[in-house]
Amino acid sequence: MSPLITKKGLGFAGIAVLGACAACCALPLLTVVGVGGGTLSAFAGYIRPGAELIVMGAVGIALLAIVAFRARARRAAACDIACKVDCGCGPVDKVTTLFSASSRAGAPIVCTADLHDKPTVQAQLDGYRTAFEQLLRVEQFECGVRWVFTNRPGLGNHLRILAQNEHRCCSFFKFDLRETGDTIVWETSADQGAARVLEEYARLPERLTQHARGSEVQPIKEAISGAGLSFAADVPGLGSSGSRRS
Repeated sequence: MSPLITKKGLGFAGIAVLGACAACCALPLLTVVGVGGGTLSAFAGYIRPGAELIVMGAVGIALLAIVAFRARARRAAACDIACKVDCGCGPVDKVTTLFSASSRAGAPIVCTADLHDKPTVQAQLDGYRTAFEQLLRVEQFECGVRWVFTNRPGLGNHLRILAQNEHRCCSFFKFDLRETGDTIVWETSADQGAARVLEEYARLPERLTQHARGSEVQPIKEAISGAGLSFAADVPGLGSSGSRRS
């Protein structure tokens, strides 16, 4: 915390005190030589030996008080700005949770989507393509990926449907979708066992750019399978829920 009275402030106060002292000392001399007339002589009559010390002290205290008051005002303004920026006590955008779904305990790293249902699969990928037109940036955090979108009318509901569909077929993922002011944040996270699958899922915007519509399913499936994701339709003994049949 910076001091209220700085060296610069003390310097100004010292100069002012010396000036006041010089004025008190010079006043009797000025009356002797006739400078200032009767008014100055009358005022000089009130000055007694040692009065310059009183004047010096009064001027010094007054100036130091002014310096301290101005420093306190500047520091209060700076603290107010810092509080609003760093402490969250200033105006903030309202945060609205659009969708939140935790990973299912013990869920295998398996996607239950029926890839033979081509219209449904294509509709989901087309939904991602449309959403990624508003994608601002991709951010990584521990055990997760964050997609930040520009908030556009209707986009929140569009993303919510995508996230719901994704969680139904990949319940080992955790999804959080929030609207904050002019952005919408989509966060996907997973346990360490699904880290490589999550890394590949985070590349979905890139994958959809690399492949034309209608030709993207197989290369995306191969890439994410290579990261460790299994598909229920390809694993004997797995039902649509991703659980092994007894």
